[in-house]
Amino acid sequence: MIIVSRLNKKFGKLHAVKDVDIHVKKGEIHGLIGPEACGKSTILQILSTLIRPDSGDVTINNIPLDNGKQIRKIIGFVPKNPQFPLEYTARGLVTFIASLYDVHDRNMIRDILKQTGLDAVADLTLDRYSQTLKKNLAFAVALVHDPEILLLDEPLAGLDPVSQKRLKEFLPSSKKTIIMAAQDMTTVEGICNSITVLRNGSVIVEDKMTALRQRIGKGALEIKLSDISSTQKLLFELEKIGVKTAVSGESVYVHFNNDSQVPNIIRIAASVSDIMEIKPVKISIDDIYTRFHGDGNK
Repeated sequence: MIIVSRLNKKFGKLHAVKDVDIHVKKGEIHGLIGPEACGKSTILQILSTLIRPDSGDVTINNIPLDNGKQIRKIIGFVPKNPQFPLEYTARGLVTFIASLYDVHDRNMIRDILKQTGLDAVADLTLDRYSQTLKKNLAFAVALVHDPEILLLDEPLAGLDPVSQKRLKEFLPSSKKTIIMAAQDMTTVEGICNSITVLRNGSVIVEDKMTALRQRIGKGALEIKLSDISSTQKLLFELEKIGVKTAVSGESVYVHFNNDSQVPNIIRIAASVSDIMEIKPVKISIDDIYTRFHGDGNK
């Protein structure tokens, strides 16, 4: 479990993290979402004990952040842009890092290299590694001591499609407690159980993914009427049944919370005007991001 309360960090005049609260349950995958310079990386670096906060309370599995030595035993951190000494091989570096944690099982090291897609290139020096291979190596280093917690800064950035697929399959199956930062909301969809949306160092919203979806709707229909002048009447009639609507050009978008509402929506639209086109529209998690991040409402 990770509990962050009223966390603050300044760099000179820049208030990078402002009174941030985050709660992540054991075994949960939590997304930190926001654009560049919103505080995501700073929060992860604080949790990784790489930098100290100015104020606030943090406990990781009931261990206070001040106890950095104990914290580092139970976390694995993957930075956004990992840097390694280029004269090493992946096998040599992972073996060295493992020894720092008193891990000397060569079979386990071999398995980690295979799990992260490095087994075929494990004996090449790192100056020959692509960005994808370096990111995969960062995961191997983070996993070498089998940490309970993973802190991942934009983990899919720089990965090729094969590595992305492997990582997306690994994270939910790992049963580890994970915080992962991302700029793109689609990155966390299907992976994270909950998210915190950040803007300018502050939390805009923190909630379960399922709860956020309920707040914006389960699905949507795009309806185009033959008689555009009937649009306002359609909006009025749909308001009576409690669905959310939006108009863009000639289209009316109707957000619903239950599939059972769809026949009634279609019936109402047909009673107002002939329907020129009607089709389902998938609600992306980006809609949630835009709703909260765009207007600044909590």
